[in-house]
Amino acid sequence: MAYVSDMIDRTARVLPQTHHADWLLRLPLALVLLQYGFDKFPLSADVAAGWGLPLFLWALAGVAEIVVALMLVAGGMLRNRIGEVVTRIAGIGAALIVIGVIIVAYWAPPLDLILFNQFHILLLCAGLYLALSAPARKSEQG
Repeated sequence: MAYVSDMIDRTARVLPQTHHADWLLRLPLALVLLQYGFDKFPLSADVAAGWGLPLFLWALAGVAEIVVALMLVAGGMLRNRIGEVVTRIAGIGAALIVIGVIIVAYWAPPLDLILFNQFHILLLCAGLYLALSAPARKSEQG
């Protein structure tokens, strides 16, 4: 039994610590937001009208996607209280952006959203996770 316990302890020391695991959500979410944000430029009133949005709202969405993506990366690089706040704000921003996308482009009954729009549900959950779990890193830094 001591051998099994020793093997578990050695394995736990070799495995990466969880305080860097948030990058597995942070980077893909930031990359998706950057891609969608930059795709809106150069601004076109025709494209915005095609989505049923005024040009101002289309431009605001593009800028917000880029800013939130940069905040996600910056929040991860700042391993202090400011980084936690930036991460929380960026997570809330990402969740709001994805909710807006779902409402404008993919609105359907909730069951259909869950069954057929997993990508946006995953993005929403990643944003909410980062918004809600940012302070957990402080205790892990020691």
